[in-house]
Amino acid sequence: MHINMKYYIVTIGAIFIALGIGILVGFNLNYDQELSKQQSEVINDLDRRFEDLKKTNDTLEADLSNINGNYGKAIEFINQNSSKIIADELLEKSIGIISTNENNDYTAEISDIISKSSGNVAFDIILKNNIYNDEKLKEAAKKIGVQIDNTEDMISYIVDAVKAEDSVSKLTYLQELEMIKINALDEDYSKFDSVVLAGGSNDKDGETQFTKIDKVLIPKLKEGNRYVVGVQKNDAKFSYVDLYSKEKVATVDNVDEGIGQLSLVLLLKEGNIVGNFGRLDTAESVIPYKK
Repeated sequence: MHINMKYYIVTIGAIFIALGIGILVGFNLNYDQELSKQQSEVINDLDRRFEDLKKTNDTLEADLSNINGNYGKAIEFINQNSSKIIADELLEKSIGIISTNENNDYTAEISDIISKSSGNVAFDIILKNNIYNDEKLKEAAKKIGVQIDNTEDMISYIVDAVKAEDSVSKLTYLQELEMIKINALDEDYSKFDSVVLAGGSNDKDGETQFTKIDKVLIPKLKEGNRYVVGVQKNDAKFSYVDLYSKEKVATVDNVDEGIGQLSLVLLLKEGNIVGNFGRLDTAESVIPYKK
């Protein structure tokens, strides 16, 4: 039988192609098996690591739960015993109190904290809403014989008055003009070491009030190396904490709680700590500490 050369060449070529395909398929099968093995090892390694992480996480959660439990107990203890803890901590300290918002006045509570700590309340003054009233300001300026063009001028006049030894009559007159309300005025009121600003607001225009009142008060009060602390209650709808911080004033955001009262007393006792303390996310810690 005669074999055509073309047929022979095609047959040879087909054999080589089939052989090549077989080698390629075999190689791929072997490669897939090796790859599958490697993937299996990676997955098993990830499973082991996941289990280790899960155990670590469970341990951390248990530790955190214990810490939170102990923290809660410590806070509860302080809240229940704050009066005993702060007793006599402010001996020989003379402290002024100014409420910057007539509609959110809680200076009586701050005065009580100072008194329980054996501190002296140099003055307790509420700034009344008339300090915003242009007509009232003009009337006051005419009666006291001093140029007062705006709220800032009146604030400066009030601060200068509490710093001067002979200003009882001036402060009393300002009260008669309904610029301020005097809850307390010690005989040596001008010899104060520190001032507590009762801030925070339940009004939407809290920042405007801060700018017109607190921001003017702070630098004036700091003159003479006096210490200023800004406080507010835990439920304040408009927080002053960030605004006070920008003015380098120490803050307590929960002065209505026992732990907040302790913070205030510690700040007034040291007289040089600046930072935010309390419950808010911006607080550096629950209570003050020396750095």
